[in-house]
Amino acid sequence: MSFSRKIAKRFMLGGKGAGPSRLTGWIAIIGLAVGCMAMVLSIAVLNGFESRVVNKIVGFEGDIRVSGVDSWDKAKIDIESVIGVKTALTFQERKGLILGRGDTQRMVVLKAVDPDLIEDFYTLNMLEGEPSELPMVYLGEMTARRLNLNVGDGFRIMSPIDHGSTWGMPRQIQCVVGGIFSVQVLDLDDKIAFIPEAVGRQLFIRKQGPDGMDIRLNENADVNAVASTIQNIYPHAKVETWGDLHAELFGAMKFERIGALAVLSLIIVVACFNLVTTLVLVIAQKVREFGILQVMGTPREMVRSIVMNQGAMIGGMGIGAGVLIGLLLTAIQNGFGIIKLPEDIYFTPYLPMDIFLSDVVTILAISVGMVLVSSMAAARRALVISPLEAVYLEK
Repeated sequence: MSFSRKIAKRFMLGGKGAGPSRLTGWIAIIGLAVGCMAMVLSIAVLNGFESRVVNKIVGFEGDIRVSGVDSWDKAKIDIESVIGVKTALTFQERKGLILGRGDTQRMVVLKAVDPDLIEDFYTLNMLEGEPSELPMVYLGEMTARRLNLNVGDGFRIMSPIDHGSTWGMPRQIQCVVGGIFSVQVLDLDDKIAFIPEAVGRQLFIRKQGPDGMDIRLNENADVNAVASTIQNIYPHAKVETWGDLHAELFGAMKFERIGALAVLSLIIVVACFNLVTTLVLVIAQKVREFGILQVMGTPREMVRSIVMNQGAMIGGMGIGAGVLIGLLLTAIQNGFGIIKLPEDIYFTPYLPMDIFLSDVVTILAISVGMVLVSSMAAARRALVISPLEAVYLEK
């Protein structure tokens, strides 16, 4: 242990004659611990909700979407041969009108896909009905509620911009509710309805082939690398990852995380004011000892180092305790789900929490940086002490 660190340890808040510096020191430690713990927990919660939203979106739409391809049959073969791709599903989609019970109606996006692959490809949390001779359409929970429809009920759909008769009236097709799905993010339960490909061909008479292809990747595949490979195969196609499709949403989430860190950093700032106060009080109480050290030839940089080490000890205790407690609480919540949530509102039965190494490093960098600046500010006070005047001060 270095000389400056030994002296700093002797001058610590628990030392002889600590006086008011002991109280302010513990306040600084507790403040730093609370601030770091709050940052860990808040970032963990934000990460947890973001990961759940991503899983919901990817489950509903796929990892990658491709559009602007001429030959979809060839594209499906080419894309499914790319390393990392699990399967691909073409689709057509168009704004359509659903006519429910009574006078209820709802405009949604009608997405026409292979009915045999809907449940295998998409994660829909589906309430299914019995097989029917009529075309089976899958509605979102909110859409079904607005239209007063339940599984097995009949209704009609139409595409207002596609005219399927000589009288210029849109074609209406009688269907049955084959299932009701619940996604609970981005209002997808009230925006999209899945219809069979055959129904799409009857309704979308102005369309020439699929509008695009949803692509599902293997579990550990790199979505950006796979997207880049597909783009190289089809340079004129539009290739978008789930992040590209929802860039605004995830940009807002990122900004929210930065905002949370900025606000919670104010707790660290307040704790650092207490840290400065503690160090200044220690310097005032130990001014004679600092004077003696300088008279004995101790370099001014050594005096600065003593104060800096005191700040590091207090800061290290607070930051270390706060981060460890935050990580422990996160692990407990993930392991036991102690904090419950109403699943119909938050689409998860318990409070989700995820923390990553990069988040911990960021929190440590912010906290340590503030402690370092505070200690340097207090150390300047020790350097202005006059050695001779300090030696002759009364204890």
